[in-house]
Amino acid sequence: MVELAAVAAGEREDIYRFLSGLYLRPTSDALLEIILDGSITTIFRDDEEMSAFVKAASGMANIKDELEAEHASLFVLPSGVIPHEAVYLDKEKRLGGRVTMGVRQFYERAGMDISADCIEMPDHIGMELEFMGLFCKLEKKLREVADRSSLLKCIELQKTFLEEHLSQWAYACCKEVIKHAVYGFYKAVARFTIEFLKSEEEYVSGLYAKACGEGEQLCGTAKN
Repeated sequence: MVELAAVAAGEREDIYRFLSGLYLRPTSDALLEIILDGSITTIFRDDEEMSAFVKAASGMANIKDELEAEHASLFVLPSGVIPHEAVYLDKEKRLGGRVTMGVRQFYERAGMDISADCIEMPDHIGMELEFMGLFCKLEKKLREVADRSSLLKCIELQKTFLEEHLSQWAYACCKEVIKHAVYGFYKAVARFTIEFLKSEEEYVSGLYAKACGEGEQLCGTAKN
């Protein structure tokens, strides 16, 4: 029987990858389908702006074009939100500089390769969310094969990446999305991201504390 923590890791991976795709890519046909049939509201529960957007979407003849334009305006154009860690944590806001390279080096130290085909910098919010998704995938695998030593390190790295990177700037970025988005769709995405990351901080801290109780040899290495 697969342990509940492994199931949770798989579910967390799915959420991270879903959010990553929303930030990295414009509206896909699959996404448009769940907007138009209303099933996306099962993901964004209790978000009134998403519900209102879904109701309005069926009457919009060019909804895909509108969402693609909104995505470009928010996440692609230099006048938009510019969803990169460097914009929020580098005093010079220099893309590709010290902050960006710090994120890349974290990926490399964790043994995660960035595809040469990827056009986004490593500190893009979509890339950082994707990275956490990869960690969740690895966690699930390590739980299934009962590799406790590697599992402890994986949890430690998740905690450190949240503390040193995503939690340091993603909230401010999401607030900018909420401020500048025209449609309720991306406002809801940003709010969901904020709430999910808050829950992740608490959950991963709990995982780490539990791991420390089961394997103290790695517990002194994470940065707090």
